[in-house]
This record gives sequence, C-alpha cells and structure tokens, in this order.
Amino acid sequence: MLFYDRLEDICLTENTAVCIGNFDGLHLGHKQIIRLLKEEALKKGLKTVILSFNPHPIKYFNGDIKLISTEDQRISLFTSQDVDYIVSLEFNDSLSKLSPRDFVIKILIDKLKASLVVVGMDYRFGAGKQGDINTLELLGKEFGIDTIFVEKVKDMNNIEISSSRIRRLIEEGDVYIAGKLLGYPYTIKGLVVHGDKTGRKLGYPTMNLDTQNQLIAKVGVYASRVKILGNVYDSMAYIGYRPTVNNNLELRIEANLFNFDQEVYGEIAELSLYKYVRGDIKFESFQGLITQLQNDKEVCIDILNNIDL
Repeated sequence: MLFYDRLEDICLTENTAVCIGNFDGLHLGHKQIIRLLKEEALKKGLKTVILSFNPHPIKYFNGDIKLISTEDQRISLFTSQDVDYIVSLEFNDSLSKLSPRDFVIKILIDKLKASLVVVGMDYRFGAGKQGDINTLELLGKEFGIDTIFVEKVKDMNNIEISSSRIRRLIEEGDVYIAGKLLGYPYTIKGLVVHGDKTGRKLGYPTMNLDTQNQLIAKVGVYASRVKILGNVYDSMAYIGYRPTVNNNLELRIEANLFNFDQEVYGEIAELSLYKYVRGDIKFESFQGLITQLQNDKEVCIDILNNIDL
C-alpha cells in the first residue's frame, strides 16, 4: 500500500479502479463501496485506489461540521481496507475550482490512470458541485472509464446509513447504534495528560485525554475500552464538566481503567465508547459520588461482558 497526500507526487503507471468520497468514519456504507471496488478491480486486473480529501470540503468552505474521525484515524481506517493506493489530496483553491471535466482529466486520468470509478449515488464533484453521477457517467463514456454507482446501505430498520446520521447519534449519546453503523465502536484518540488526581482520591483513578477529535459524544458516563501501549482494558469513561468537584467550564474526557495501574503520561490512548450509562449528575457529597461510581462500574462490567459490538 502506498500513500499520497500531494498531487505532484503521484506517479502511477498501471491502470486503476478508483473510489471517491470523504468517507468520514468509514462506515458500513463506505465499506460496501470499497468492497465493490476491490471485487471489480480483481475481475479487470486493476490496481485499487481510495481517493479522498483533506480538509473535508465542507470545512474548507467554512461549513459547520464536526467530523467522526481525525485525519490520522481516517488514514488508519483506509489502511485496514487492503487497497493498493490511498490518496488524501489537499482540498485547496485550485482543486475546488476544477470543472467536472477537468477533474476527470487532470485527476482521474492523468494522475490516477483510472479505468473504473466507483462512487455512491449521491456523489457530487467539480466546482460548485456541478457534477453528479450522470455527469460522471457521460464523461466516463467519453474517456473510456467504466462507472459503478452504489446505492446507500440501509440498517435493519431500512434506514439509510450515512455519516451525518452517525454524527447525530454520537452527539445524542447513542454510541451503541453509532458503533453498529460504523462497524466498530466510536473512538476518541488523544494524549494522556495530567489531571488534578481527584479520581484517585475517590478510589477511581482516571486517565485524562487531550484529544484532537472534533466530535465528542454527549456528556455522561459510558461503558468503554481503552487501548494503550498495545493492550486493551475494560473501563468506564466520563465526558463532562465534573459539577460535583468544581464549577469550571472545561470539558473533561477521562476513563477509569479496570485492572490497570501504570503511569502512562505522554502516551497515546484510544478510548472506545460502547454504550451510554447515565448523564452527568451533581452530587451533594463525595460519598454520594463514590457510591454512584461503584454502581457505574458494575453496570459497565455487565455491559462489556455482553456487548455485541
């Protein structure tokens, strides 16, 4: 697998099959596109390419969007798909002004040697989103590029799976359903930093995360797992403002890891949220908080022992 993030560095010589999209979260619908890409590429003897963009075009045009994945997480998810090339192009002024025709010629043909393009039914491209799947099909016929358009994948309730839907679920705290649609638990990645050690005083020491993730789940307690230093630990996570401890407005993301007692400040950790347990509560005393934490831990252990995610 080779990775490119600069157009001028791309120098492919073999014909390829290319799928195109923003792929935020790389959910089950995105994976269906990649699965079809690989199947058709194998039949035609083509190399496989995932083509995406950074930053997300909505962000480039100052739109209001909080992404499920950081760029590092997104590239890691792409890498797991076992394709030949991953291309995450800088979305800039030059790229944003390409007409649909120029995008096909300058990017798909000249740079990526595309013989096949696979996209979702709602795919739009070119300056001002002028191009759609009909445009792509016509340009494909003109330049000898086969095109495949993939219907949206639906869940068991016949509701379409989309990144925007998953974002809403996460913001509402429904990380379990979000994880089902992603095909993996929603994960926050960050640097382990020092806290004020209040959790340790209460008997529930926590790992505090400084994260670059834009999308943070609803405030509350979650059954979770933490991956750090190559190992995974069951845990209970807390996202909130700690109203019992203080009244500052700093959002905290922390987790109490079960059966774990190591100093890991400065390490990178991945906090995966499996299920929402409860909202944030201001307790009248620390003893009330400790009693609740004991109950939370038991609930989290039970969830993690039985979760199907």
